[in-house]
Amino acid sequence: MTTTAASLTDIFSPELRPVLRRLGERPLSEESATVQGAVWAALAGAGALRDVHAAVPVAELLGETLYRGPYLDTVAAVEALAALPVSPGTTSVLEALRCGDLAAAYAGPDRRFVRCADQADLLVTVDGAELTVIELDRAGVRLDEHSDLGRGGLFGVDVAGDVPTLLSGRLPDPQILTDRIRSRQAAYLAGLSRGALDLASVHARRRTVFGRPLGGHQSVAFRLAALSARLEAVRSLVHRGDHPVHGLRLARELAVDTATESLQLHGASGLLDEDDAQLFYRRALTESALCR
Repeated sequence: MTTTAASLTDIFSPELRPVLRRLGERPLSEESATVQGAVWAALAGAGALRDVHAAVPVAELLGETLYRGPYLDTVAAVEALAALPVSPGTTSVLEALRCGDLAAAYAGPDRRFVRCADQADLLVTVDGAELTVIELDRAGVRLDEHSDLGRGGLFGVDVAGDVPTLLSGRLPDPQILTDRIRSRQAAYLAGLSRGALDLASVHARRRTVFGRPLGGHQSVAFRLAALSARLEAVRSLVHRGDHPVHGLRLARELAVDTATESLQLHGASGLLDEDDAQLFYRRALTESALCR
């Protein structure tokens, strides 16, 4: 874990994780909005928006807590704008993103949804090498939330043709940006897998079946051990960053498999809205489908 990620462990502590897991749900309550603001301030204060190299371990931490916010898309926007030729407009927007005064949502041909557009100030679109930035509060920009998917936080964005462009340019190597976005999403999914596995392991230790803990039964213990081994293999691949496409594919499969196993071990209680097992399952499905 990098220094940046390590400095965030307090706000992502086990005591706060039950609250953080619900921040992806809409509409945000007043309490949730306050916590969301505190998390964003902590990310900015730790330098997580400036240090793009810390984004992979930070993404893993966010996935483990099921935190859904504009962090990953804002880091992608920072990296994209930093690759453009220097200009006064680009410099001012870039600095505002780096210090957390602005947040961004990202859209492109590889995205099925726009994540957390309701919390973002800017929409960054990338199509091939062409990059465009618009302000989301402009007339002619309409957000359409898919509230039935993963309890909200995923949007379609329609932009009228007369909406003015804040910034535009050409990326020198768009594949680099795409690969790093994939690696960060894979890290988020690996973190989600760890969170779901921890939830399943705790439940397996606490629940008694036929006079012994559920986790003491050989078939359950072997399934959890196999998921743990797969998790370490995926984490190793993702952190090396050598094969982002393969890393994302394996992380997707692992997240869905781990969340499914956790839900099955919890039984009927895991389907209740109050239980986090169903939340991990919902989020595993939506986050796995977010980025192609």
